[in-house]
Amino acid sequence: MDHPVTPGRTAPPPRPAPPPARKRRVPTAKTPSATPGVDVDAPSASASAPTGAGEPPMPSRVLVVGGGRVGAYLARALKDGGVPHVVLKMSNRHRAAPGKTTGPRGGADDPTRTGATAIATHAGATCVSAYEDLPEVCDDGQESRAHFDLVFVAVKTYALRAVRDEMDTAGVTFDAIVAAHNGMVDPVFDPSVTARASMPQSWDIVEDAADPCGYRLVVRNEDKPWVLPATPVGERFASALGRCGVLAVAAPDFEYLLLEKYFINGVANLLCVVGDVNCDGLLASPGLTARSHAIFDEMMEALATDHAAGLALAPENFRDVVFNKVASYGAHYPSSKQDFDAGCALEIDSLNGYVVSRARANGCSATENEALVEEVRRMVDARDAARDAAAVPTRA
Repeated sequence: MDHPVTPGRTAPPPRPAPPPARKRRVPTAKTPSATPGVDVDAPSASASAPTGAGEPPMPSRVLVVGGGRVGAYLARALKDGGVPHVVLKMSNRHRAAPGKTTGPRGGADDPTRTGATAIATHAGATCVSAYEDLPEVCDDGQESRAHFDLVFVAVKTYALRAVRDEMDTAGVTFDAIVAAHNGMVDPVFDPSVTARASMPQSWDIVEDAADPCGYRLVVRNEDKPWVLPATPVGERFASALGRCGVLAVAAPDFEYLLLEKYFINGVANLLCVVGDVNCDGLLASPGLTARSHAIFDEMMEALATDHAAGLALAPENFRDVVFNKVASYGAHYPSSKQDFDAGCALEIDSLNGYVVSRARANGCSATENEALVEEVRRMVDARDAARDAAAVPTRA
């Protein structure tokens, strides 16, 4: 049985069939055909030449910010896809929220970061904890080592502003940037060079002595594409991901697809924290399932005004779509549950907290969402208090 490195697992996901022996990981997803005639932003001087008519150039330098499960997945895929220079920047969790430590408390090691670093390094990416440690790879004098063709930001929503501030302070520049998250927050980066990405996958990092790097990524729903907006920036990122073996699409109905994933997270993530369950366990519990449907109803009402364009594209069986996709995650523990068990801060304000804020602004009732938010906050406070108390040395 696989045991994700995040502590606190109560029912690990099943181990997939071992892949055939190979010297190097290769992309497993089919590469979608490029959209012809895309007018993208001009690439930096280090970008590779286009590989086909009308297709954006393959990037030469890519920065991935966030040393967790998503960051490791991206860094490995980009290197396996042929991007020459990939840097995985580990997030500085002590800066994510003023006065708050968002990583494991009590000085504990972070097994997720350890596993992510091993996976990315084995794939050939460079891992750094500070931008001062960026490698000197631009020896032609044309560009700074702190300039990147593309940047993927794969951190929790509460850390986005700290990421932006740290990049600004270090003088990091880029042609285009994508924020890969599923919560709802105000834009942080320049909208003219930014795109959102919604990811249908889930990732677990598990220790595996048989793997050359000692860790293995377990990916669910890899046959479903990353979704980006049908904009020049979105097209550019979708093209780069696709050529690196990650299914991706720049979709005209992005606003709906973004909401679909948000609803999936809204009815599942924090409830799995409360119930101490994975997605299978959530749907197997009549009480938790009833709460999740009540949360869905409140989300529909609270978001009807602010997200009218996206909801207008939702199918009549939208509820079934959402809960069927929750079921597709099976034995996976949502990221919120994994973060809770690891002693990390949780995305609350951008998940059900956002529903509560929109309900108040629009004069709607969101009692189930509000109760869930408060319950999770109490659980986090109790968890942290217990851990802090346990860390205090006792006198003989």
